[in-house]
Amino acid sequence: MPLIGETLVHAEGRWSSPVASTLIVARQVIVGLLAPWVGRTASAWGRRPLLLIGLGVVPIRAAFFALTTDPALLVVVQMLDGLSGATLGVLTTLVIADLAKGTGRFNLGALSRIGASLSTSISGLVVEKFGYTAGFLSATTGALIAVAIFWMFMPETKPSALSVELPTARPVPLPILRF
Repeated sequence: MPLIGETLVHAEGRWSSPVASTLIVARQVIVGLLAPWVGRTASAWGRRPLLLIGLGVVPIRAAFFALTTDPALLVVVQMLDGLSGATLGVLTTLVIADLAKGTGRFNLGALSRIGASLSTSISGLVVEKFGYTAGFLSATTGALIAVAIFWMFMPETKPSALSVELPTARPVPLPILRF
């Protein structure tokens, strides 16, 4: 988003603020609409397929941003970020919970935040040296590498139906009636 904002200022001038605001709101609306569906679907389909969809959208979005500055098209492409935001936001938490189950360790989520910060910083350096198109194409390349690594090495983390422990039923004591 920071790179899109800079691109808009150069391309659109006075319209950059309303367009940037629309980009932010469009993404949040899509995230709000899709997040409940993602949570329900993760239980049926598993985490891996949905994560592949969410991650797969990232390089597509970055490539589109490298190729256009048309505000209308940018808003449509930014809606893809709503899809990736909903899937990655919901499923990162679910996968970490699956992996950390019973350990009390839940700090793995910090790694995704560190990755997002590094991505923005590195893309900014590339833009500074080589321009906006190169910055978006470097983000596209990084995202494609991430999708390939995920595809090859990430197992499904959804607990299988057989491994789910059901709570044991405890008899409820009946009250003793005395007359």
